[in-house]
Amino acid sequence: MIITWNDIIDLNKKVKKNNFDYKVHLSDACGGQSMWIEALSGKSKPEEIELLSLLIQDYFTEINAEVVFSWDKKSFWTKDRAQTF
Repeated sequence: MIITWNDIIDLNKKVKKNNFDYKVHLSDACGGQSMWIEALSGKSKPEEIELLSLLIQDYFTEINAEVVFSWDKKSFWTKDRAQTF
């Protein structure tokens, strides 16, 4: 599945609406798309990242996509991309 800039904009609106001080970014290169989380305060907290990852999973489930997170849950990509590597 291709994640669009509009998807990321919508996701960031949800992040803000839920009072998370983070922003999700999309990297799009010929190797595929990946997303990463920026702590706007400069420091991320593991308990916030855990809750934020649940919000992100819920968002992508709503748009019929499944994401896979890195071990620290600060970056992620769509599951279909994860299966190609």
